[in-house]
Amino acid sequence: MGKADGQRSHLWGRLGWVFGRPVQWLIGLLYVGICRLLIPAFFRVERVGEPPRPPCVLAVTHVGTFEPLFVAYAGRTCRAKALFAVDPRYPFLRFIYGAFWGFEVTTDPERKKWLNPRSLARAVEYLKRGGVVMVFPEGERFWERVLYPGAAVLARRAGVPLVPVGVECGYFYSPGAEAQPLFQAARRVFRETRRGGKIAIHFGSPLLPDPKLPEREDVDRMMRKLAQVFGDYYRRFYQAPPPKWPPECPAD
Repeated sequence: MGKADGQRSHLWGRLGWVFGRPVQWLIGLLYVGICRLLIPAFFRVERVGEPPRPPCVLAVTHVGTFEPLFVAYAGRTCRAKALFAVDPRYPFLRFIYGAFWGFEVTTDPERKKWLNPRSLARAVEYLKRGGVVMVFPEGERFWERVLYPGAAVLARRAGVPLVPVGVECGYFYSPGAEAQPLFQAARRVFRETRRGGKIAIHFGSPLLPDPKLPEREDVDRMMRKLAQVFGDYYRRFYQAPPPKWPPECPAD
């Protein structure tokens, strides 16, 4: 990210201070309305398995676009927060996504040094107050076939269950599609998602942290179990190679 891009991102990131909490509160209400009213109006979404009981971390497969909305509707968790990242081409979305989901993370080498730990700490406190947080362990690029440990870290530090969630028959993102303009891409994804028919949200059995284990060992244990469940989801729902844990180390 260049200096000019960083300045623009910083400017849009400050919009919350300019407009204030009332605007973010109204945008949050809009999100709840979208989940409860517009999702069932335009899509056929059904739940498979028991709905999650708060507090918990939802580890959601992320191969499309609308997963947070579908999971929030199916799980009756329309006020759930999420860890989210924003494409640097659209920094204005940071304010909107922040009102929707609350906890921003980044892959930017400099910003992630301070932003990601701060967001994780805030998410842990939210979970300890009884909240629900969605995490997308594949990150932004599922085709890289890597799982990141953030979901298990949150579950461990907050002492809450980690629930695997698979999205069946949703939109399957094609690498390179991000070259389209934002609103053109949104229209295409909307049409293709509706064309795919019924969307099933599968809630798996909760994975519980073990406080008797050291954190690193416990996180690895939960991530290995999550990788098994995600492997099943990928084979059944997407016919695609599953993401791996632990990530494969490049050969020397």
